[in-house]
Amino acid sequence: MTRRTLVTRLRGRCKRNPLLRQLSKIAVDQAIDLYWVGGGIRDAAMGRASGDLDLLVTTGSRRLVGILQSTWDTRGFSFRKRGVTTWRFAVDDGTVDLVLAERRGLDGDLTRRELTINAMAFSLREQTFHDPHGGLADLRRKRLRTIDAKRFREDPVRALRLARFHGTLPTFNATVETRRAAGAQKRALGRASPERIRDELQKLLLSRRPDRGLAVIEELGLLPAVLPELVPLQSCVAGEGRPDVWSHTLQTLRETCRRTPLPGVSKSMDAASTALLRWSLLLHDIAKPATLGVKKDGSPSFHGHEVLGEKMADACLRRLHASRDLRRDVGKLIRWHLRPGHLADGPPSRRGLRRLAHEAGPLLPILCAHAAADARGSGSPDPTERMERLESTLAALLETAQSLRKRPLLRPVTGNDVMKLCDVDAGEDVGRILREVEERVLEGRIVNRRQALAYLRTRKTAP
Repeated sequence: MTRRTLVTRLRGRCKRNPLLRQLSKIAVDQAIDLYWVGGGIRDAAMGRASGDLDLLVTTGSRRLVGILQSTWDTRGFSFRKRGVTTWRFAVDDGTVDLVLAERRGLDGDLTRRELTINAMAFSLREQTFHDPHGGLADLRRKRLRTIDAKRFREDPVRALRLARFHGTLPTFNATVETRRAAGAQKRALGRASPERIRDELQKLLLSRRPDRGLAVIEELGLLPAVLPELVPLQSCVAGEGRPDVWSHTLQTLRETCRRTPLPGVSKSMDAASTALLRWSLLLHDIAKPATLGVKKDGSPSFHGHEVLGEKMADACLRRLHASRDLRRDVGKLIRWHLRPGHLADGPPSRRGLRRLAHEAGPLLPILCAHAAADARGSGSPDPTERMERLESTLAALLETAQSLRKRPLLRPVTGNDVMKLCDVDAGEDVGRILREVEERVLEGRIVNRRQALAYLRTRKTAP
């Protein structure tokens, strides 16, 4: 990509994109120095579609804000961060961020960015390209280079952004100086806001290669500051001929990135489901070091790691101020993540398939994808036969879930129904009988409330 080719491409995008076309006209008509900056320029140079729009204004900022509020019929809102004021507007095609840089000017603002590939700009008024730090050359070389090491000292979370860029652009590598500047922030990063660390980890997990971004976090020595709960995984070996648990964890995440989809994963899987799957894979073996035991044959065992893992993952996500829904769903997936494999080793019974499909409910497709990624990333010397059994079981699970969804809905049978019709008092007997009703629902022997009540009337209670 030459400079001339990029300018031609940027001008073309300004003509084709209605929003950029509108902004270019405003800049020309109002004689305002308005620039398109950041990731949009980088993406254009790489021939990729752009997401949200980042803008920079160096003259007439107050007038421009008023024009945009009137044109887009929205007030927007402003916020100030590290001495920089940004206006944010929600528009039909996404979000527009407008940085006010009248005092700093264009070069002053581009210099405050941590990487050269994000420090390029295109003037919407003059239709000219600005690259004072050689970002285009670094793109050609697939190089991540910092403009100034102090950018990381100003904001230690930028070290995580560097790791994320390794996941977003997996063929790129940071320079030695850049890695050194990011790695020096491990102590300061430990004092950073948990919310900001969580958000960067979420973005990293949604990148093209989350395993690579996490590997860079480890290589830079940042793992103890970001995910201290996972540090023991590095020295915990899963078995003879298998990698350590940390390497296995990264490999399971790698499996979610392959072109061949995992069972339960559709091509249209949304970002929320992808994030849930990858968070659960990241944390699914968190308790293995704590549950490590040795079998009679000398091989390691991790009895109960899924139960303890649910609790430890919840504590980790709480520390990162994750949402209650994410903590709940990640916990369920970790608690259940061994069950598809146990069914596959069975062979699976119809009753077992129905029970797991019923319990997992809407999480079942993600659980199936989790189980497949876990098995494929196990590092087992000869996993082929077991993978075939497992994937056959996962297909049966998904088919079972479909059949359960087609059945008529059963109005709830309550504890009061049980006590009345079975002549039992409140206590363990009530719960046991309700579970019996549930089993018959899963087996298809009860399909409505009338049949459930009939079963209760004829049931003989245990002495």
